[in-house]
Amino acid sequence: IMHPTTTSHQMTDIDTTPNDHGAAHQADRVMAWYIGTTAVLAVALVALVARIELADGHGSVNWTLFGVLSVLLIVTETQSQTWIRFGAGGVVTASWTFAYSLMLIGEPLGAIVVMAVATIASEIAGKKPLRKTIFNTSQISLSLAMGAMVLFAFDIHGPVFTGGDLPTSRGIAIIVSGAVVFGTNGIVLCKLLAILENTTFMSMMRDSFALSMSADAAMLAIAPILVSTTQSTLLMLPLIGVATFFVYQTARHAIQQSHEADHDPLTQLLNRRAFSNRLDSFVNAETTVQRTGGVFVLDLDRFKEVNDRLGHRTGDHVLQAFAQRLLGTLPDSTTVARLGGDEFAVLVEGPDADAVDAIARRLHAELDVPLHVDGFPISAGSSIGVSHYPTHGHSPSELLHAADVAMYRAKRFRSGVECYETLGASQQKGRVALLGDLTSALDRNEFHLHYQPQIDVASGDITCVEALLRWDHPQHGAVPPGEFIALAEQTDLIGPLTDFVLAQALQDLHLLPDRVRLAVNVSARNLQDRHFAGSVLDLLARHRVAPTRLELEITESSLALDPERTAGTIDHLRGSGVRIAIDDFGTGYSSFATLRELTVDCIKIDRSFITHAAQQRRDARIVTSLVELAHRLGLDVVAEGVESAEVLELLRNVGCDVAQGFFIARPSSIDKIAGTVTSVQRITA
Repeated sequence: IMHPTTTSHQMTDIDTTPNDHGAAHQADRVMAWYIGTTAVLAVALVALVARIELADGHGSVNWTLFGVLSVLLIVTETQSQTWIRFGAGGVVTASWTFAYSLMLIGEPLGAIVVMAVATIASEIAGKKPLRKTIFNTSQISLSLAMGAMVLFAFDIHGPVFTGGDLPTSRGIAIIVSGAVVFGTNGIVLCKLLAILENTTFMSMMRDSFALSMSADAAMLAIAPILVSTTQSTLLMLPLIGVATFFVYQTARHAIQQSHEADHDPLTQLLNRRAFSNRLDSFVNAETTVQRTGGVFVLDLDRFKEVNDRLGHRTGDHVLQAFAQRLLGTLPDSTTVARLGGDEFAVLVEGPDADAVDAIARRLHAELDVPLHVDGFPISAGSSIGVSHYPTHGHSPSELLHAADVAMYRAKRFRSGVECYETLGASQQKGRVALLGDLTSALDRNEFHLHYQPQIDVASGDITCVEALLRWDHPQHGAVPPGEFIALAEQTDLIGPLTDFVLAQALQDLHLLPDRVRLAVNVSARNLQDRHFAGSVLDLLARHRVAPTRLELEITESSLALDPERTAGTIDHLRGSGVRIAIDDFGTGYSSFATLRELTVDCIKIDRSFITHAAQQRRDARIVTSLVELAHRLGLDVVAEGVESAEVLELLRNVGCDVAQGFFIARPSSIDKIAGTVTSVQRITA
């Protein structure tokens, strides 16, 4: 994937074959014409240099120094240890120093030939395509030949340094010749990159030249010093070599800093800032025709689960594998970035809206294939939001916002890929905007609680109510809990939200009989808070509720992150009388290990095993086994997702303790729940 600040003395790893089928043939023809023209100009100019040099002679050349510098040039050009690699495919080597030095000792044609041979050898060793080899060789030969013509124009035919003082005219010739070599190289390369990037030549020059000057120009500037000090004796070569090494290291540091400023350190993709700059260049490019394209915002569906259960190291490897899958799937003309966390962005330039949507669907299909991480297949899944340029925006912020809204819709409906749609006043919000509203929703009293009863399977009496948080957005109506709670868990908002739920639910609990307990879900971030247990006990005391009436539900993934601190929090709460239940039991990677290593009071069998247990014999057997196992361990069992009388009867037969689900009661306000408890002791039999 190309990055606009990728330039060097040659086009090393950049693929010159675009993959966008719509404009591929046209761009391919333009590139072929450009490379052919560069090659013809290079051959013509090198022939002219040869003719002039043979006609006018080359004076007294130090052939020993010529041989030494030629060997150094070939070594630095062909050995990867002498390269500074940066960007997606650019490299800088010290070979410019030795090539220009060969020119200054009086052998322009020899410098061109040696540099061309070294370049061809390097390309062949790297198994580069023929077209790339032709371009790189032509580009370098043309640049050196232009520098030689400047020296000839100053009537320099032979060594520039001839002993004694250096005339002003010759000093100027060296400066102008070096600048022409550097400028020709940059111009020829940036023009081809502009064709590849489908952008303007001036924008490519602006973005690329500063980085190149920190490396290639520094290498060129050393050449006159090297020649002037070694012309009389080669004993000075080691000293100049030391100076060259430090200049080279300085250039390396500058390039690394530039690369790190624009790239994500984990995946080596562009970061948010660089992607925004690239998107800005795309939408503001000066062209005579209307440009089209699209922006994708991607999010891994199950990354938090992978991170919590398998650890951050595996999570990092998943992100790296996901980034490589993106690079390997998308066309070479696209720009890919990691915006942060598990969120990525893609800019597709050129295709129309239908083609952009087709690319997104193909990408989603590829990303659905499990990633191979640390020797294991891991299915993280993805949701992709798509916005079209210019239909959905004329600025980077508009396009990214539209794609984010579409991605959030894809995640909500689990549809995989969604294109942005303008829905008027009820338009969905993206995650960033929704997170901003979530921050102030508590102050605006937009949250309230519903409660879902749990009944004793044997008697039918309500034994517990589970508090469920609801958000009524003033513009967008009810926001599904799965959306805003997942956002809150990624920020410090989960703390205040949990405090609100506990405080409100404990206050509402006074409307229910003392025999009815309260169940509240808590997240991994709550359990990592060293003050959480104390805060819960303080709330119980403030609302005069016995700790035994509170049951906190935790998921297995909560236990994977810092298990020692989590276990400490749980032990503190249980020691004070608070009950602990494992929610969604049976869906995690470590269900039985959880029961072995952690003392809890109850397990809640996940609804995926319960809902169809009356029809699916395998599910029924799993439920029976889990109930028997829990009872042998002295644990209570709650069955979630009871949606039929047949399932409830099955649970009664296998000895399940508590049931919860739509067949029993749907979530409702505390007033309705209180009326049900006082007027009807048995909701269902």
